[in-house]
Amino acid sequence: MTSRLPRVGDGDPTSHRGPPPSSKLIAIGRKTATTRPRVGAPRRTLGRPALLVLLLAACGKSAPPSDSTATGMAGMQSMKGMAMPAAGDSGGVPVDRASAARLGITFARAAVRPVRGAVRLVGTLSYAEPERSYLNARVSGWVERLYGDYTGKPVRAGDPLVALYSPELVSAQEEYLAARRLGDSALVAAARRRLMLWDIPEDQIAEVERSGQSQRTLLLRAPRTGEIAEKMVSEGQAVRAGDNLFLIADRSRLWVDVAVYEMDAPVARVGAMVQVRVQALPGRAYSGRITFIHPTVDPATRTLTARVEVRNADRQLRPGMYAVAELPFGSGSGLSVPLEAVLPTGTRNLVFVNRGDGTFMPRAVQTGARGDSLIHVVSGLNPGDEVVASATYLLDSESNLAAAMQGLMLQMGMGLEMGGMSMPGAKP
Repeated sequence: MTSRLPRVGDGDPTSHRGPPPSSKLIAIGRKTATTRPRVGAPRRTLGRPALLVLLLAACGKSAPPSDSTATGMAGMQSMKGMAMPAAGDSGGVPVDRASAARLGITFARAAVRPVRGAVRLVGTLSYAEPERSYLNARVSGWVERLYGDYTGKPVRAGDPLVALYSPELVSAQEEYLAARRLGDSALVAAARRRLMLWDIPEDQIAEVERSGQSQRTLLLRAPRTGEIAEKMVSEGQAVRAGDNLFLIADRSRLWVDVAVYEMDAPVARVGAMVQVRVQALPGRAYSGRITFIHPTVDPATRTLTARVEVRNADRQLRPGMYAVAELPFGSGSGLSVPLEAVLPTGTRNLVFVNRGDGTFMPRAVQTGARGDSLIHVVSGLNPGDEVVASATYLLDSESNLAAAMQGLMLQMGMGLEMGGMSMPGAKP
């Protein structure tokens, strides 16, 4: 009598071949999803229906358990809370008004109204070029006395700035006196004209005529009232004919060169009025006007440069100050929505529109002028359409999630149908 060798598992309750009776294997067709078991734990498998249940649970949905592997799309459409959207409803988001209020979502209606706002332009104050004058030497010589001795010194027109000694000036004065002594009117007129062309003041020529003696130095005077913006000379310095000695500028009128982005270029026009403010004078606004717009765009910053002229009667504005120019504008009446209702995606602009049953659908629109709180809608909306006015990013996220879930359900439904198909020639 042959004895039967004991097989592994006989009499051993902890050993078994294959899955225990309590384990469940969910198969779809001939495919199973198997997870690696832990040591001492029974083997588990997850099929596509189980994955779908987990995804639905993560999204806050619920689905009835499926006991059949061939339920197909009919089983998916019977899931509670996951009704398949109709064609064209992809991305729609049903909104509960009470929940929306708690999340800060507000609503508004598209209406025909004007869009008003202000474009803020930045720049730096500088002296207006018509208010700048150079004082230069018309003859060569040496600076014997410097009256304008520091930059920023206020001066009035006619104030002496420098006493210049020049041998040429002394020689010209001697010639003028000699012509007067000879009594030749033609020579006197020519010598006097030569002194005037060298910018010798009329009162100094009269002093030479009165005293009958030449003056050693020539006083160069301020050409206008203002302040010494630049000083290029020191006492004792030798100068040549044509050298600039001082720059005198008046800051009763200043310029602001502001940068205008291309999108704001239609608003900036020559003659437009602006309000200029500086941080050093909070609460103060100065009226200005755009007097010139450069014809070319800066290739580095992609901006236009507009020149704003500002009256500085109290002389509180100073060149070099950082200034902000506000350019108000107002467009004609047109269909508009709140500014936050439009969600730019990079390639298009979206608004979420109520289709009438509380479901908000994303819709592409074309926009026009942007104001401080409103934006024109050129196409895509009709007057009276209800749109989401704030927190549109929340609906955008929910819409993308709904579209992704719909695609996933369709894919898994196709897998279920294929899992229940019988292959030709296959044995049951």
